[in-house]
Amino acid sequence: MSRFTGVLFDLDGTLINSEGLGTEAYNYGVQKVLSRELNETDKQYLLGKPFKALDDIFPFLSPSEKEKIIEETLDYYKNYNHQIKEYPGIRKTIKILNENGLKLGIVTAKLKQNAEKELRNTGLFPFFEVVLAKEDCHEFKPSPVPLLQLAEKLNLHPNQCLYVGDQPTDIQATHAANMTSVAALWGEGKLERLSPLNPTFLFNNPKQLIELLLS
Repeated sequence: MSRFTGVLFDLDGTLINSEGLGTEAYNYGVQKVLSRELNETDKQYLLGKPFKALDDIFPFLSPSEKEKIIEETLDYYKNYNHQIKEYPGIRKTIKILNENGLKLGIVTAKLKQNAEKELRNTGLFPFFEVVLAKEDCHEFKPSPVPLLQLAEKLNLHPNQCLYVGDQPTDIQATHAANMTSVAALWGEGKLERLSPLNPTFLFNNPKQLIELLLS
């Protein structure tokens, strides 16, 4: 058995295939308000980030324009999020980890009601003890604060935690939190973006978590 007693997961692009819809929704909101489209660089930048990331791309936005983009983005997302599915192998992996006594939690910049709805729709919700969402923490990855806060809620020390995520901000946050990291390459994660950040593990398939944690 491994030394890890808990596994912390990013949600979008790691457990569920929602990041494509997220960028579509962002693009829709920007089109509606600014009559322009996001380019591929902007879409990549916004992946997995909270709405304040809009300020980095559009520093000229007025508060009312930003509010309207957020409103349009959320409306679009809610209209289509029933299409979101878990990645192949995720449900089986999560179920096995849960049955073997590992504490499981999620860190997301999403609103809690949206995150929990998607987890219920995919059948993953019962396996997680804690979902740490936007309302629960005032800092976002790459800050280590959300990861450390989730570990505390699970009554775990950082060195007992394995963190699994698909974005550079995930790996940066694990380094800052002194946690062991898994770069998830089965979803939105890209080897060329994650490998230079030196994650502890690079996994192409969720079942590799079972091999690591239960062998």
